[in-house]
Formats: sequence, C-alpha cells, structure tokens
Amino acid sequence: MKLLTSISRYLVGGLFIFSGLIKINDPVGTQIKLEEYFTVFSVDIAPFFDALKPAALFLSVLLSTLEIVLGLAVLLRYKPQIVTKLLLAMIVFFTFLTFYSAYFNKVTDCGCFGDAIKLTPWESFTKDIILLVLILVLFINRKREELTAGIKTKSIALAGTLVFCLVISFLAIAHLPFIDFRAYKEGTHIPTEMLPPGNDPNEVPKITNFAMWSDTADETQNILTGRKLLVVIHEANKTDADSYLDLNSLISALGNQVEAIAVTASSGEQFEELRHSVQLAIPYVYSDATLLKTMVRSNPGLVLIENGTILKKWHYNDIPSASDLMSNFR
Repeated sequence: MKLLTSISRYLVGGLFIFSGLIKINDPVGTQIKLEEYFTVFSVDIAPFFDALKPAALFLSVLLSTLEIVLGLAVLLRYKPQIVTKLLLAMIVFFTFLTFYSAYFNKVTDCGCFGDAIKLTPWESFTKDIILLVLILVLFINRKREELTAGIKTKSIALAGTLVFCLVISFLAIAHLPFIDFRAYKEGTHIPTEMLPPGNDPNEVPKITNFAMWSDTADETQNILTGRKLLVVIHEANKTDADSYLDLNSLISALGNQVEAIAVTASSGEQFEELRHSVQLAIPYVYSDATLLKTMVRSNPGLVLIENGTILKKWHYNDIPSASDLMSNFR
C-alpha cells in the first residue's frame, strides 16, 4: 500500500503540474474550450450555463493555477487531508466533462493538455478514470501522507508558485502564448500542412479547415500568395477598439510593401459598422471563427504571411513598427 501510495502521489502530482503548465501557457485557449462546453450544456442541460460564458477566462486561469498548485502540494505531501479533497472534486468535474464529450460526441477535443497533446474523447475519459483511481488511493491514505516537517518552507513555495502561475497567465493573455502548439504557429507553410503527411491519403492533414472568402469569390489562394498582413478580427462586437489607432498607423506606414487584409467571422453588416467606427480602410474577407481563434489568440491580432508561410504573429498590445514588421521578410 505504501508503494502504491507513493506511485499515485508522483503520477498525480506530475500530471496535474504538466496539464496546468500547458494551460497557463494559453489561458485563452482553455477559455474557448470552456465556452464550448457552456454552449453545449446550455442547450442539453440547463440555460443558466450560458450565463457562465463571461466568466470563462477567469475559470480558465483559476482551474489551471489550481492544477499546478495542487499537483505541487501532492508531491510535497502538504496538508493531504485538504489537498486530496480538492483533487477529488476537480477530477470528478473533469471526468464528467470528458464522459459527456465521449458518450454524447460533444466538444470532441476536451483540451485536457491544450494543443500540446491531442486526445480523443474516450482517451481523455480513460485518462481521467485512471487519475480518479489514483487520487482515491491518496484520499484513502491521506492521514498517513501527512508530513509536517518544513511546513513553513512548503507554504512559501506554494505561495510563490501561485504568484508565478498568475503572472504567466496574465502575460499570456495580454500578449500571446509563450509556446505555440497550434497548427498555425510561426514558420508553418499552410499549403504543405493542408496535405496529408507523407502524401498518405489515409492520414489527416494538420490543417483541414483553412478557407477564406469574400461576398463574391473564394479568396483562399489569394491569401496564400505574396506578402499579406492579416488583421484577424474574431468578432467585431468584441474587438479591442482602442488598438485600431496604432493599427491604422502601421497599415499607413507600410504603404504598398505589404497587402493588409482584414479577416473576420462576423457578418458583413457587423464588420462594416466596426470598419467605419475605427476607420479601418482595408479590404476584408470572411473565415470560420474557430480557425481565426486558433490562428491567433488576439482580437484583433496580426498574422504576417509570405507565400503561405506564417512569418510572425502579434497581439494587439504588441503592434510593431513598419520597420520591425518588414524585418521579418527573408
């Protein structure tokens, strides 16, 4: 039993820390995933879940931070009577989400490890069942796991970890994820990633949904040709209006060196209203909201492309000068 408890402690602690670190690297990604769950639950279970959407980013940071802090607390054997109860509550919550995804085929990517490791719904559910068993082992043996030595040092370490997680989360929200695990990371040649790996038709390409269009034509090939600065606007009614002053200055300074095109998932009517209010005098095309949110975690966000290769991405808080932007071309 002692060996089983030790194995459980290291596995649970390690997995929770790893999962949390992946998530605090990209809190907006977890926010998007939670919003998907709330949308499904509001239809399938109760309408009040829709009211939780505005709190999705807060919950993203809270859950991710808790994973890391509780994972470290388990490894340090810090107050196991409290920690194991919290872990049990979290894993029951996660197991419910993954079971719902798997059984009802809803939200088919649970986001357990963000975009770093993709699991099928049933794989995610199996992982959570294993974790549930391991946490139950820790819960049953929680009194034996108590280790009071160095409690002050452990408390300081956990408090420092909490602050670290909050700082990293804030920076990732205010800018962009530190590590980009998505299909549209910098250096990606989009046309190549739209093909099956090794040209094997049985393999699924990394990029399957890249498409952009105007009111009159398919603009996908045009976007993938030449030098383009994509001004990505997920939702016109939720974009940061204050950032367009600097954005318009950049576009003006670039002149004809780079073609600036706005890309949005909003309707033409909504986008025209925004375009006139912020004086965004560039052409625009439409695309899928999921694609745009995957491409850049910023609204608006900038994506610099040359002949289909993503050279650089910027958050609206980090809009570059024209010279800095041009320095990215080969």
